Amino acid sequence: MKYDLLLNKDILIDLGSKLKQHRLNQNLTAKTLSEKAGVSTRTITGFERGEKNISLINLIEILRALGLINNLSSLIPELPKVSPLEMIKIEKKKRKRAKN
Repeated sequence: MKYDLLLNKDILIDLGSKLKQHRLNQNLTAKTLSEKAGVSTRTITGFERGEKNISLINLIEILRALGLINNLSSLIPELPKVSPLEMIKIEKKKRKRAKN
């Protein structure tokens, strides 16, 4: 899905719907998931319907309870690490302003 073309509300609805599908595929009720994740049932159902914006901590707990926590790494791909020496070289290459 192309999230860059969607409004924030539509992204929220889509994410909630996907989490609901995972919950149902695991044969869990919202109440059971809420107990496993340590969040309220209202938080689960509100998020699944796209009506409730939950905290990142709650999302992490829900993903952990669904066994999806390792999927978080695909949200922000890891970049190659730049050594401190490379950073110094990059800084030196930046154009300097003329002094008056």
